[in-house]
Amino acid sequence: MSIFQDFLESSLKQKIKNLIPLTGGASADINRIILTNNKELIVRRSVIKDEAVMAIPKLLEAKIQKIVKSFGAPVPEIIMEFSEADEIGEGYIMEAVSGETIPRKILKNDNYEYIRDKLPFEIGRSLAQIHQTELDRLQELEQVSFEESLNKLFIIYENFNQPQPVFDLAFKWLETRKIVDYGKVLVHGDYRFGNFIISEKKLESIIDWELAHIGNPMEDLGWLCVRSWRFGNIEKRAAGLGDIDDLIAGYESNSKIKVDKSQLDIWQLYGSLKWGIICMIQTFAHLSGAVNSLEKAAIGRRVSETEFDLMNMIKNKNFL
Repeated sequence: MSIFQDFLESSLKQKIKNLIPLTGGASADINRIILTNNKELIVRRSVIKDEAVMAIPKLLEAKIQKIVKSFGAPVPEIIMEFSEADEIGEGYIMEAVSGETIPRKILKNDNYEYIRDKLPFEIGRSLAQIHQTELDRLQELEQVSFEESLNKLFIIYENFNQPQPVFDLAFKWLETRKIVDYGKVLVHGDYRFGNFIISEKKLESIIDWELAHIGNPMEDLGWLCVRSWRFGNIEKRAAGLGDIDDLIAGYESNSKIKVDKSQLDIWQLYGSLKWGIICMIQTFAHLSGAVNSLEKAAIGRRVSETEFDLMNMIKNKNFL
């Protein structure tokens, strides 16, 4: 038995029948726990410190989930938190929510036909609920303005010393935009397909809060609309599911904020640029020898995808 499993059994005061590794993010080791009574839980922990400098601590993730759940947002219930020695790491255990996260299945399989048309409105409404979270309990989170985000992104890009003319153009375009101040809100930071748990009837849960921060509400909406997160359904701007108007209607049904589509355009373009640079980060992690990963090497091709998207948005004003 591993030290980690022994720790979990001691903490939960139950025997574990199976501990199944799941696909993790940049900062998390994720496992599904199946107890002897067949109850299922999920454990997320950070084992390697500073593995992902953008990610917030796991205990702060857990705190956010508990707070947004108290405000009515659909997130898994936190069962337990822990901060142990290096062999265990810092993390939390949460309920396992039934549903699907794989975009291809949700977008293509017949059994999701009923919910697909309803999801843009529901995803928008749930995001508005998150954005209503009171911030006085989240003072540990970084507050980031559009200008600060853009400057940080440019510094990362510049450090590669690998000029991408389209990226340079996108930075110049974004620098000239006027950003509407909607007030500060809790920003999920990675609000997109893959981080939604969806059943055949509804949006069940929103997961992966490791990039959460305080910022502009349009950041989450713009990120959701990035073409890369439409998973082949490129003509459907709202996450590959449907029309942008349904997404906005869902958001505005649960918020005092009125969405200016031109602002959404700006944040979508920013999101595409950000994703392109994240692809560079992943690729150079492999090319530098820091990690040996075919997956990270292959993701380099997506830099070109984001360049194509950026040119379409800047030159043709095609945000669809």
